[in-house]
Amino acid sequence: MSVRERSKNCWQIQVYLGRKEDGTCDYYYETFYGNEMQAGKYEKRLKKQLKEKVKSASKKLLSVGDLIDKWSNILGKEIEDTTKDTYKRQANAVKPLVEDLMLYELNVEIIEERLKSLDKKIDAGIIKVRTVRNYYSILKRILAWGASRYLVQPDLMKDIKPPKVSRIKRDVYSQNNLNIFIETAKEYKHYLPLRILGVGGLRVGEVIGGKWKNLDLTQEHGKMKIIEAINSRTRKDNKETKTLNSERTIIFDIETTNELVIHKENMQKLNKANDNDFIFLSEDGNPLRYQVLFRAKERVLKKAGLHHIRIHDLRHGVGSILLDKGYSLTTVAEFLGQTPATTAAVYGHSLRRGNCEDVLL
Repeated sequence: MSVRERSKNCWQIQVYLGRKEDGTCDYYYETFYGNEMQAGKYEKRLKKQLKEKVKSASKKLLSVGDLIDKWSNILGKEIEDTTKDTYKRQANAVKPLVEDLMLYELNVEIIEERLKSLDKKIDAGIIKVRTVRNYYSILKRILAWGASRYLVQPDLMKDIKPPKVSRIKRDVYSQNNLNIFIETAKEYKHYLPLRILGVGGLRVGEVIGGKWKNLDLTQEHGKMKIIEAINSRTRKDNKETKTLNSERTIIFDIETTNELVIHKENMQKLNKANDNDFIFLSEDGNPLRYQVLFRAKERVLKKAGLHHIRIHDLRHGVGSILLDKGYSLTTVAEFLGQTPATTAAVYGHSLRRGNCEDVLL
């Protein structure tokens, strides 16, 4: 309690000020003489005065809005620029909900009450559940950062549950549909990168960021080292792969290898097959555009009469087909450049089934 009775008409007022440098709680105490109602009113006035004092004079005690700004400004270099932009966008979106709250008065109930306002927006169709979950996640991340610096209490959002998102089951192609997709794609200009996406399980950024120096076509089965990627939307920031596990070598089938050999011969005639040149280029000399692949994929689907899938679902299809054929979880994870745990989570629909005959045999 912030108001405690010490004796008749004598009260102790306690106001929480946050955390000291050693991590212990910091309080302001004052003795008040009067009845209980008067003590309660005085406690509210005192807390308000301390808030104003904190805003104007203290560098240690901040509002949640200040904390968000501080956190946004120190995002480390180890985070990719695109991830930074996403974090900052989410932080700016959640900021209006909580920016006026002072850190010294922050508690679970206050945070939970503020976040409840998002439920109405979900019900009204203004915002998606997944987006709201991202807001919960980013606020939790920021408060945890603040707790590590003794600015707020730890685990403030530990027991605050975000709204539940219905699991999205990705629609992927069967082996037969994938064969139809690849055969139909042969009629289009960007057949080869689409084929590699369909048989290699690569991310789009890995395909359009691939360079000739990482491709070995000297053997019957070509090999491609996946050690670089590019932002598929901006075509900038050629960088390391998404994760350390993403570094891998893809061994292509004979037909894909032959197609790559022909493509390289054509690019050599244009002097565009040097080691550091991108394998797939746009007419402007930059890496192939995502939208170009997207439109090519759409034309192929329409011509082939196949149901709609995203480009990234070609990668998911590879994982599903391999698991359906009985390849181990570890093998599929290595092929896709994932951890087995990630593969198990993404392709659970393929893993969670069994045949009774396998038990009897």
